[in-house]
Amino acid sequence: MTRAVLRYVSHRITAHPDSDPAVSARCLHGDCPWEVHARSSAKAVDVECMQHTGLTGHGIFARTYEDVAVVVRNE
Repeated sequence: MTRAVLRYVSHRITAHPDSDPAVSARCLHGDCPWEVHARSSAKAVDVECMQHTGLTGHGIFARTYEDVAVVVRNE
């Protein structure tokens, strides 16, 4: 008879310490093609969205936040 030993190891996921999150946005008003490509500053993206609203009156945006994650064992 073959026996197996199963061991469970606890892990956690966190943002990679050597990377910055990237933020982008796009206008959701009708067929508006306006978008902000990925930036490392959410505040800079927000300012660009507000400027777009001021120029066009479009006020609804989809914002995307992306980061690099790393999974490590819990000690």
